[in-house]
Amino acid sequence: MSVLARSAAFLPAAQAAAAQRQARRQRLSVAVAASGGFGSKKATGGSGSKKQPKLARYLETDAPVTAAGSAADDGWVEMPDVDAVSSFVSKPIKAIILPTGRAVCLFKVDDTIYASDANSTAYQYPLADAALLRVKGKPAVEVALDGTVYDLATGKVLSWCPKNTLARKVLGGLKDRAEPVDLPVYPVKLQGSKVFVKFI
Repeated sequence: MSVLARSAAFLPAAQAAAAQRQARRQRLSVAVAASGGFGSKKATGGSGSKKQPKLARYLETDAPVTAAGSAADDGWVEMPDVDAVSSFVSKPIKAIILPTGRAVCLFKVDDTIYASDANSTAYQYPLADAALLRVKGKPAVEVALDGTVYDLATGKVLSWCPKNTLARKVLGGLKDRAEPVDLPVYPVKLQGSKVFVKFI
């Protein structure tokens, strides 16, 4: 077989491979053009657009819809997946993150449910691990980390960063000059077994 015959036999295979490469390039250029190009800013918030909606959700505090976990017309917000009886059987404290990103802690003492921000004011420590106690007959919550005690009905600080353990001596020393900050608490109402909180 001559060189010319061999190259003629090879030509269709080479043309097919070249056509496949060309088709791939066209698909890639169409995809890049449709997206605005590599590294381009999108109209929805830039190259990190997947994170932007989640961040926006955490920054929003009020939602106008009436689904569970969002604000109703009268300002009361239903706590999602919370039953006034069964949710507190194993533990009297329940931490909730609402769809708006707001974190709330619910405390059940006897037959009363209290609501507050989910973190302490001294060191932003989660109250889900706090201890419920009574101070002068009133329900209170003690932060596990720094020992700060808050009145659950009013949010007033009853004891600010006591220095009663070695770790708390260090933490209390860091807050010696800081003014005690009350815990934000919110009104709670029950409708049947549903729990509603009003953020004021």
